[in-house]
Amino acid sequence: MTARRVVGWLALTLVVLAVLYLGCSYEGPGIASLFVWCTGGLDEVEGYVFTGLRLPRLLVAACGGASLALAGAVMQATFRNPLASPDLVGTAAGAALGGACAIVLQIASLGLVVVPAASLLGALVVTGLVFVLARAHGRFATATLLLAGIALNTLVGALTSFVVTLSFDNYTASSNVLFWLMGGLESRTWEHAVITAAGLVVFGLAVVPRRRELDLLTLHDDTAHSLGVDAPRVRRWLVLCACGLTAATVSNTGGIAFVGLVVPHLARLLVGPAHRVLLPAAALLGAILMVGSDLVCRLTPPTWNLRLGVVTAFFGAPYFLFLLARNRRLEDS
Repeated sequence: MTARRVVGWLALTLVVLAVLYLGCSYEGPGIASLFVWCTGGLDEVEGYVFTGLRLPRLLVAACGGASLALAGAVMQATFRNPLASPDLVGTAAGAALGGACAIVLQIASLGLVVVPAASLLGALVVTGLVFVLARAHGRFATATLLLAGIALNTLVGALTSFVVTLSFDNYTASSNVLFWLMGGLESRTWEHAVITAAGLVVFGLAVVPRRRELDLLTLHDDTAHSLGVDAPRVRRWLVLCACGLTAATVSNTGGIAFVGLVVPHLARLLVGPAHRVLLPAAALLGAILMVGSDLVCRLTPPTWNLRLGVVTAFFGAPYFLFLLARNRRLEDS
């Protein structure tokens, strides 16, 4: 392991510990309730707030951020495109549409898995359409991928808005959908944490054995085939896993932008492009970004009503513009 990677892993470990310390705080960054709770130092009310409200929210943020980052890393390799991510290619929008339909049609009350299942279905449909539209002559051109993603994002966003208008006569349902679409972790319970964590474990473990294939998919399909990889079949499987990771998160956090795009690039700067180290690094960085962004939302005045999706977009949008400009320079050269 090179010195650069050692420093990168040490930095990640320290930042993870610091962010989790702050995320576990009860009344402010100076009190780590996790350690107080373990020693029995919290009273009944404080214990309920910590174990019933704070910990589930922290787990949803950490697992959701890791899932979106993994989905972004997988998509960038399978599409061979540095700008691919769940929110840019329509996966997150499809998941949001499926979840919104489940909420508005009032079938979400049938079970906890209804919204995640509807989100997965929406993510698969939209991503499949982008997959078909963006592929040309055996490769995914940046311009085609972006155009297909933007077009379907716009269409799916319009459909989601239409679904929301159907619930305007029901103020509770429409307000729930609107706040959910903006992203947030309020009122997260252990059930939400279990679903998000299960999505990360199931689909994340399905991706891990494909680390070598992910490295080879960054090459041309013919090259991957000559090295024993059935590129189309592996790509379909990996896109399914990316959709599952995205759906399990979006169904419990709402719309979260730019995590899947920005985090894999930051991970490459720290540990390099090999997916055996890139995937765990991206997962840790994604958890850091989500927990840190949620901490920003918690520390702002309640009257601001700052949403998690707004915070992640504020951090991610400038970096996306930088990536787009750099990619344009590379194509022109």
